[in-house]
Amino acid sequence: MMNRRYKIGRYVAWLTLLPLLVMSVLLEAVFLHDRTENMAQNLRARGELLVRQLAASSEYGVFSYNREFLRALSLQVLHEPDVLAVRITDREGRELAAVGEVDVPLMSAAEGREDPTGDILLFRQPISSTQLALDDLEDKPAVQQIGTVAVAMSWKQTRQEQIKMMFVVIAATLGFLLLVLYGVFRASRKLIDPVYRLSGAIQAIGRGELHTRIRHEVEIDELGKLTDGINVMAEQLQQERAHLQLRIDEATEQLRQLAFFDTLTGLPNRRLLSDRLNQVLAASMRSERYAAVMFMDLDKFKPLNDKYGHSVGDLLLIDAARRIESCLRAVDTVARFGGDEFVVLLNELDVDRERSIRQAQIVAEKIRATLSQPYHLLYQTADQPPLAVDHECTVSIGMVLFHGQQANHEQVLARADAAMYQAKESGNAIQFMDESMG
Repeated sequence: MMNRRYKIGRYVAWLTLLPLLVMSVLLEAVFLHDRTENMAQNLRARGELLVRQLAASSEYGVFSYNREFLRALSLQVLHEPDVLAVRITDREGRELAAVGEVDVPLMSAAEGREDPTGDILLFRQPISSTQLALDDLEDKPAVQQIGTVAVAMSWKQTRQEQIKMMFVVIAATLGFLLLVLYGVFRASRKLIDPVYRLSGAIQAIGRGELHTRIRHEVEIDELGKLTDGINVMAEQLQQERAHLQLRIDEATEQLRQLAFFDTLTGLPNRRLLSDRLNQVLAASMRSERYAAVMFMDLDKFKPLNDKYGHSVGDLLLIDAARRIESCLRAVDTVARFGGDEFVVLLNELDVDRERSIRQAQIVAEKIRATLSQPYHLLYQTADQPPLAVDHECTVSIGMVLFHGQQANHEQVLARADAAMYQAKESGNAIQFMDESMG
């Protein structure tokens, strides 16, 4: 009598997929709940931060009834993501500034309350005076409320992100379950033709998939030895390809160094400088921060070259490059423009123009003082004794401040170059060129 046969694949599939399905649904529900709650909390936290910052910035405008100043501040906040409207009132509730799309009377609700439609989140913050005592003996004046700031934010984008995340998680869960289902059925197959598996592995290795390995699941000794031989061959080929890829990567890096970096000083060359300057222009347009370019030329470099030769001059250029780098931040760039000319790119200065000028001038003065220090150069060749050279070399610096919306990189470099030639007339000087002078 024949025993009834069952397909083990179905049993394995149900025993594997059913617990995974329950666990996936539970984990998905917990994850979505936590993430949606975090998104909502992030929106509320950002709204509270915006309204506090606006309240602190609005004190001067409310105190002086400067409506244009308050409107400008409100428009800045309105540009923030999810902000629909901004309203600023004085102590008596008189409106001083109001921008945006939301009905302004709605903004008299309590902080953090949603409107009846559930699409808007409202925040309010009192504007307090910060008067200071004239001396230590005088009592500290009491903090007084001189106005109120209200900001309306939209739930729309946050809810869209929550819905998008829900669909992504559901799709990923379904994809995972389908992948598991496929793996279960593959693993549950009891009869597998070892010859087909070996043939498929050899074809994969021939296509370049050298990570292919054959698992030892054969009972025939000859096929087992053939499996071991194919695995060893694939491993050796993979090692050889990895070694070849390493050599290719090294050659590629050398080409990149030649294309974008100066071979003498290791600094970025003109091509890389232009690329970074374009990046700074784009970043300045987004952040509204100023940046600066310094075009500098060593004043007493040619006499050193004429007297001792280019080898000693190269030593001075290398030393000068290191000195300039020591004066800059990690976000700044120094490039060798050619000969004894260097270009410094100062990124992420202040949003205020005057403060940005002062910051750039401080860096320029630091570079000027550093490059003016005496140079102690030691040059040695194989057939001659060491040559010690002491040399003093000053620098002329032309500087220009720029904003992302004001110029392109050619215009910025041209103005900085012109300012450098003005500074070179005095020698060891710093010449700032205003935008109007370009």
